[in-house]
Amino acid sequence: MNTYPNMATVTQQFPRPTVGALDEAVHAALAGAFPSGERFFGKRIAVAVGSRGITGIAAITKTVVAFLRDHGAHPFLIPAMGSHGGGAEEGQRKLLAEYGVTPEAIGVPLDTDLTTVCLGETPEGFPVYFSRVAMESDGVLLINRVKPHTDFRGEVESGLCKMITIGLGKIDGANAMHSRITHWNHDQIILPITRLALQTAPIVGGLAVVENAYHETALVEFVLPANFEERDKALLAQARTLMPSLPVEQADVLLIDQIGKNISGAGMDPNIAGRWFRINSIWQDKPNFTRICVLGLTAETEGNAVGIGLADFCNRRVVDAMDRDITYLNAVISRNTVNAHLPMVFDTDRAMMAMVTQSMGAGITPETMRIVRIPNTLDITRIQVSEPLIDELKIHPQVASISVPEAMVFDAMGNLPFLQ
Repeated sequence: MNTYPNMATVTQQFPRPTVGALDEAVHAALAGAFPSGERFFGKRIAVAVGSRGITGIAAITKTVVAFLRDHGAHPFLIPAMGSHGGGAEEGQRKLLAEYGVTPEAIGVPLDTDLTTVCLGETPEGFPVYFSRVAMESDGVLLINRVKPHTDFRGEVESGLCKMITIGLGKIDGANAMHSRITHWNHDQIILPITRLALQTAPIVGGLAVVENAYHETALVEFVLPANFEERDKALLAQARTLMPSLPVEQADVLLIDQIGKNISGAGMDPNIAGRWFRINSIWQDKPNFTRICVLGLTAETEGNAVGIGLADFCNRRVVDAMDRDITYLNAVISRNTVNAHLPMVFDTDRAMMAMVTQSMGAGITPETMRIVRIPNTLDITRIQVSEPLIDELKIHPQVASISVPEAMVFDAMGNLPFLQ
């Protein structure tokens, strides 16, 4: 029977700036941009909210709506999430509800119409689609988090510009962009589309949110349309400095308890796991893990197993919980079909780990394997590492504590209980 190195629990510490009272920070950002509020009096303002998990998004949205109402506006909500939610109105309504953003909670109507209008073409020939409902409003105010993206790197990534291009472009905008990424980098498409949309659509600005490694709001800034590109770039650089990371550059195995769309748009965040995909190919950045293993899917992902294609091995419960239709649609629309490929599948974690050992190079035994285990790629302040990694982690600046190592224990079914 294979044995494995003892595992120690490691806690990490990261920079932790916070804004304090979230509602006060949001109100101050809006009041700083619109001290009189005359811009909104009597206007129908579409408040665009996306599909990514933003800490306190319901409270942020409610504060934005209250500010607009206080200044005489008639706000309403619209989803700005491209083709997410299965590319269906009900799916997008459900996604927003999971974040607490509902007409009842926020106190204003929600219009999930997916119809778009074409605003024209960029000099590069990119068609620019935009929500019909948003175009028919008197103004559009975006709310989005600025952060490194899970699928690409560029001058702008997740943020206000991308929300214009894909979020408010609905399914048409998502298809228009993703169909061109074989020839253009993502930001080379996002920026020209954003520029044209800002010239044509009634966008009044965007509330940009940056979070720290603990999923707390680190910064809230209201950005006027003329500054979208400049501030998206600057806030992305700031967000990157606040991202968490794993305290190793190289190891043999990364065990991920669960992946899912509620964890990352890519199921597992390549910024953490180090494994990236680009047009149906994958490559390993730092941290460099020889093998990546996935033990399960989150319940919240509702069968969307996108990201499983980045793993080498997985437990059968991942496949059993997978909704192929949703997973394949996500992978096809993003043009990253490798993201839905299945790795080698095993009935138990014990059987999987035995095969992982056999896949290693000469000189690596079950007892000497350098293993990192995480609950998911979103929550890595508390992780586990195998004993061969402990000495180098003792001097790592972001490691706060290391527990006494204990044996890796499988349950009666041969599986590893998920980390708490």
